[in-house]
Amino acid sequence: MSGIVQKKENYFTDNADIDFHFEKKVDWDILFDLAVPADLESLGVSSAEEYKKLFKDLLEQLGEVIGTAIAANQSKVAKQDLHLKNGEVEYPAAISENLNLLKELGISALGISSKYDGLPSPGAAEMPLVEMLNRTCPSTYLNITWYAPIARVIDEFGSEDQKKRVIPRIASGEWSGNMALTEPDAGSDLGAIRTYGEKQADGTWRLYGSKRFISNGCGQVSLVLAKGAKGAQGLRNLNLYLCFRKDENGRSNYEVTKIEEKPGLHGSPTCELKYDGSVAELIGEDGQGFQYMLHLMNEARVGVAFQGVGIMEAVLRLARSYTSQRHAWGRPIAEHELLAERLLDLEVSTMATRSLCYQASNALAIYQAACRKLRDDKNLTPELKENVKELKKKYERRLRKWTPLVKFYAAEQAVNNARQCLQMHGGYGFTCEYQPEWWLRESLILPVYEGTSQIQSLMCLKDTLKDVMRRPRAFIESALGATLANLATRDPLRRKLAKLKYELNASLVSLIIQLVRVNMRTNMSELSARNIPKMIRIITKEIVKFDNFRPALFHAERVTEMKAVICMAESLIADAKIDSSRTWVAERWLNKALPRFQMLRAEVEMQEPVLAHRMAEIPVMNMAAQMSGSAN
Repeated sequence: MSGIVQKKENYFTDNADIDFHFEKKVDWDILFDLAVPADLESLGVSSAEEYKKLFKDLLEQLGEVIGTAIAANQSKVAKQDLHLKNGEVEYPAAISENLNLLKELGISALGISSKYDGLPSPGAAEMPLVEMLNRTCPSTYLNITWYAPIARVIDEFGSEDQKKRVIPRIASGEWSGNMALTEPDAGSDLGAIRTYGEKQADGTWRLYGSKRFISNGCGQVSLVLAKGAKGAQGLRNLNLYLCFRKDENGRSNYEVTKIEEKPGLHGSPTCELKYDGSVAELIGEDGQGFQYMLHLMNEARVGVAFQGVGIMEAVLRLARSYTSQRHAWGRPIAEHELLAERLLDLEVSTMATRSLCYQASNALAIYQAACRKLRDDKNLTPELKENVKELKKKYERRLRKWTPLVKFYAAEQAVNNARQCLQMHGGYGFTCEYQPEWWLRESLILPVYEGTSQIQSLMCLKDTLKDVMRRPRAFIESALGATLANLATRDPLRRKLAKLKYELNASLVSLIIQLVRVNMRTNMSELSARNIPKMIRIITKEIVKFDNFRPALFHAERVTEMKAVICMAESLIADAKIDSSRTWVAERWLNKALPRFQMLRAEVEMQEPVLAHRMAEIPVMNMAAQMSGSAN
C-alpha cells in the first residue's frame, strides 16, 4: 500500500485511558455469559478472560494499522474529493486504499453473527475501534461503519430468506448499506415523510420518493423508511424496506442523483437518492418501520458519541504538540497560564466524556447480547430466561438515560475542543497547511446527524418530566436527599456531586413552578421551592393534564447539559474508586461544573420579558405533539 510511513504508531496501546475502560468498565463476565454458544465456539474461547483477550489482541492489531497506514493517508483524504459519474460514486485513491486495507483485515465482519460468517464481537469491543478511527480519519470511519449495524437490523427483524441472502455478503465486505430516513422536507420530523411504497401482486413493493443527506447512499443495501401507502399519515403507517441499489443483472434500482458538497468529511459520500418505482421488500411487520429504525438509531447515537471522543483525543494531542514546541516570551506557550488551563480542560473533558461513553457502550453491548440470547439460545431454562430478561430491562433503562446525554455532550464538546485547538494555533490554525481547521470542519457534523443536539435535549427533557409526573415522591426524595447528602457525606467528591444535583433539582423545581403557573394561571403562594412536598402535592393531579410545556422547552438544553455533567461526574468518581490516581480528574470536573450549574440555574429561573413578548406571538405546541413525529 502506498503512503505508509516508516514509523509505527499504535492508537490502542498509546492510550492508557482506553485500556483502563476496556479492562475495568466493561462487564466481560456478563457479556461472556450472554454470548450465544455457537458464537463462542466460532471464536474458540471458553472463558470470559479468553473472550476479553481475543478482542483486546484484535484491537491492538487494528490500533497499529490505524496509527500507521490509515494515519499516513489522513492529509490525502482531506484533499481528495469524491465524484459522481453516470450515477456511480468514484472514490479517490487514499480513501480506496484505506477501505480496501480494512476490509482485507475483516473489519466488515465485526459485530455480525457467526451464523452468517461474521465475527460476533460485542459493542463494547467495537467502540474503541470507532474512537481510534475518528482520531485518525472520520471519513474512513463513515465508510466502514455501514456493515454490522445494517446487518444487525436485518438479523433482528428480517425474514430468514433476507438474512441468508444479504448478511453474509455484508460480512464479507462485498456489500455495505445505508439508512435512508431524511427527506428534503422531513428531517427530525419523520411523521412528515412523503416517500411511500405500493405493494405488488408478487409480494414485493415499489418505492416512490426521494431521500437526502444519506451517508453511504451508494451502498448496495438501502434500509428505507417510507409510508405503506401514498398519503398515509402517522408513524404507525411507516414501514422499513429493503431496497438494493442494483438488481441481479447490475441495473440500477434506485438512483444516486447527487453528492452533497460539505465543509468536511470529503471522503464520505453523502447522497441524494431517488426511488422511482424501485423494487423493495418489506422488513418485518407492516407499520413497525419507525420502531425498527429506532433500533438502529440508538446504536448509531452511541457511535456518534465515540466519534466525538476520537476527535477530542486528536485535537488534544495536536494542541499539546504545538503548544509545547511553540515558544513566546522565552518559554513554550503551553506554560502560559491561559493556555495551560485550556490544555487541562481539553484533557479532563476528553476523559470525562470517554468515561460515560464506555458505560453507555457497556450497557448497549449487554442489552444487545441479552436480546440475542433470548432469541437464539434455545437451551435457556425458564429461570435463566427470566434472569436474562431482567438484565435486558436493567440495561435498557440505563441506555435510555445515557444515550441522549452522551450523544448531546460528546458532539457539542468535540466542536468546542476543536475550536479551542484552532485558537491555540493562532494564525497557523486558520490555514489549511495545519490541521486544526480540518478537525474543526470534521467535527461540525456531530451535533447535526443521528438526531440533532436539540432533539436529544427534547428527548431528555421529556423523560425527565415524565419521571417527575409518574413519581413525584421519588423526585421529592431526590431533591431533598441531595441536600442531606451534601451536609452528611465526608467524601469531598460526593459532597461536590451533591451540590450539582441540588442545583439541577432546584432548576427542575423552578420549571415545574413555571409550568403550573402558565397552565393553571395562578400565582399561588404555595408554589415555592422552599416547600417542595406541598408544591408537588398541589400539582400531582394536574400536571399530567398540561398542554403548554413551553416554559420547560426553553431550557431543554440546559437541563440536558446538567444531567450529562452529573452522569459524567458519577462515572469519574467510580473511576477514582477503581484507581485513586484518577481522583484529580473527578475533582477538576466537579470544581469547574459548580459555577456553570449556578449560571444555568439562574438562566432557568430568569423570567425574561423580551423573550416572553416575542413568544406570545407564536402559537403554543405541546411537547407531546412536538415529539410525536421526531426521530427520538
